[in-house]
Amino acid sequence: MSSQSSVPTRQGSFSKTAARRLVAGLGFVLLLLASTTPLLAVADLPGAERGTLAAVFPPGTDKTAALTAVAKAGGFTVREGFWQTVLVAYSNESGFAGRLRRAGAWLVVDPQSAAGGLIASRIASGL
Repeated sequence: MSSQSSVPTRQGSFSKTAARRLVAGLGFVLLLLASTTPLLAVADLPGAERGTLAAVFPPGTDKTAALTAVAKAGGFTVREGFWQTVLVAYSNESGFAGRLRRAGAWLVVDPQSAAGGLIASRIASGL
C-alpha cells in the first residue's frame, strides 16, 4: 500500500458536507416554489381586467424586454418589482391583463395582494 492511501484527507468529507448543503438548499427552494406557485396561480386575474396590475414575466426576461411588453400591451410602467421580471403597470383600457399575457407575461395579479414579495416601492427607471 502506498502512503497516500493510508493518510485520511478532509477533502472527501468537505465535498460530502457541501453536497448535503446543496441538496438541502435545492430542496428548500423547490418546496418554496411548490407551495407558492398555486397561490399565485389562483390570484391570476381574468384577461378583461384593466387598471393597475402586476405583470410577472418569465425568469431571464431583461428589463428592456419587460418594459417593451408593457408598452405593446397598451400600458405604461408604474414601478418595478423586486425582480426585473416583475413590473407594476397601468392601462385604463379593458383587456389589459390579457394583452399583457399575449405580450409574454406568465402571470398578471393585483399588485396590492402581491405586494409582499413581488413589488418594490421604487419607481421604475428608464421610462
